[in-house]
Amino acid sequence: MPRYEFSEGTSNKFWEIKLDGKSFTTTYGKIGSNGQTTLKKFAMEGAAKAEYDKLIAEKVKKGYKLVGGKTAQPAKSTKAAPVAAKTASKSASAASASGTPGAKYYEFVEGSSSKFWEIVVDGNSVKTRYGKIGSGGQQTVKDFGSRADAMKEHDRLVAEKTRKGYVAKGGGGATAAAPATTSNPELEKAIDANPYDEDAYSVYADWLQDQGDPRGELIALFLGKKDKQAKALIQKQKAYFLGPLAEHQQTYDGEDTDAFTWKYGFIHALRLSHDHYANDEWKGRLVDVLDEVLRHPSGRFLTEITFVFNNDPNESTLQPLIDLLAKRAPKTIRKLFFGDYQYCGPFGPTATGNTEISWYSIGKLGKLWKAVPKLQTLIVQGGSSVSAMGPGFELGTLELPEAERIEIRTGGLEKKNVNAIHSAKLPKIEHLEIWYGDDNYGGNGTAKDVAALLARTDLPKLRTLGLRNAMFTDDLPELLAKSRLVRQLSTLDLSMGCLTDAGAELLAKHKDAFAHLDTLDVSENYLTKKGVAALKGVAKKVIAKEQREQDDPEDRYPVVGE
Repeated sequence: MPRYEFSEGTSNKFWEIKLDGKSFTTTYGKIGSNGQTTLKKFAMEGAAKAEYDKLIAEKVKKGYKLVGGKTAQPAKSTKAAPVAAKTASKSASAASASGTPGAKYYEFVEGSSSKFWEIVVDGNSVKTRYGKIGSGGQQTVKDFGSRADAMKEHDRLVAEKTRKGYVAKGGGGATAAAPATTSNPELEKAIDANPYDEDAYSVYADWLQDQGDPRGELIALFLGKKDKQAKALIQKQKAYFLGPLAEHQQTYDGEDTDAFTWKYGFIHALRLSHDHYANDEWKGRLVDVLDEVLRHPSGRFLTEITFVFNNDPNESTLQPLIDLLAKRAPKTIRKLFFGDYQYCGPFGPTATGNTEISWYSIGKLGKLWKAVPKLQTLIVQGGSSVSAMGPGFELGTLELPEAERIEIRTGGLEKKNVNAIHSAKLPKIEHLEIWYGDDNYGGNGTAKDVAALLARTDLPKLRTLGLRNAMFTDDLPELLAKSRLVRQLSTLDLSMGCLTDAGAELLAKHKDAFAHLDTLDVSENYLTKKGVAALKGVAKKVIAKEQREQDDPEDRYPVVGE
């Protein structure tokens, strides 16, 4: 069996092919592995041989070198070859003429039955086409009150056909404009396991190109750092790579930033935002946009999602988006950011910012965690407590076995959320940052609550701990000095709170407990020059910038409240 290898940069791949009459097998993967094997059958030997020669030529053109074998020789021609070529050409032509851009295409072949079925959602309508394979078939159109209802009918019909034995094929027959339904579970499983692994995408690209799927070329362009050409290909074949997503490529919040970040041939990161004050022309719903992305083949390996505004920055929650993600989150989700906006500064609504942090409501997050078991980064920024402005957010029971970084930013962390984060199961956490906030905005946690966190012995990888934006910072030094958890840290962040010279003196008193720290951050507290001086030498590096002045204890507050 001829074996070809490709080694360039971080890519080290092999590809083998063996022709056997009316079929051929290909084996491919990382050099050193057993690789994956696929079998492709044809109606006639000539058609198999023609495709066999074509694939070898493509691999050689891409830079694959023959190793450990003889160059594949053209097989002896057969009388059936011209007939096979003519038949294949005619079949492809018929499929291309009748295929529907954006459609999913299925076939059912059993006994004397040889049927196809195709479905696509167009606006608020569901269009189906069906008939004998090779024919133009018949078409039906059914209208619905909303696109969401149309999608529900789409899902119901697809499930029904699948139960009957219909098998998904390339979208729209041979139509290049239809979203690919080409699937290789084993190769996709490798990407699900690590959506940042370029080698996994590289092998997948080779397989897709063997199947004639244009996404293989797109992946190869991105891997080759040819982003300009890749983006041009996306726009050239917009119906294929985007379909209904084409109109949602920018946010609806006056910023008009990219909603989709492409990487490795797929939408890698998604940014969802609609501020109706900045864009009152768009009448759609973000939950429908998220639904479209999760359904579309280009969103198959979605890895990072950022949520900004969902219509009204001060009143609307993210709950519909959370609920949908809890039901349909891709296995590849690794990062979630709830509330990526600029909150107003300490001088109120006139300060630069999109909204007050405690006015921003997220919703109930508890049901989401089981749907994203491989989540690595979580950032939550918004109001924590229930108020007249909204329901805030509820973390629920946090169990994230793969989480490495978590930031909970709020102007007032409610007790139930304090307890949720302090007791969360986070065996791999390296960076944990908590903003406790102001009791005027629901921040009813205390130093006693923090003691429970500092007593934990089941966070072996934690190196950075931020106990930030707290009213009770002066009450922490004694607890920190006794904590075993602090001994394993490299960075301790007590910034944005109410640390005074009294608290600084206690830190200095127990400086032996902090001498191992690379960094102690006490920025934006209430330290005088004396207090800052007292901290000299407490850690290898002490950051004490932007201290605030306030002699009256009653008027001291964390940096972020409202």
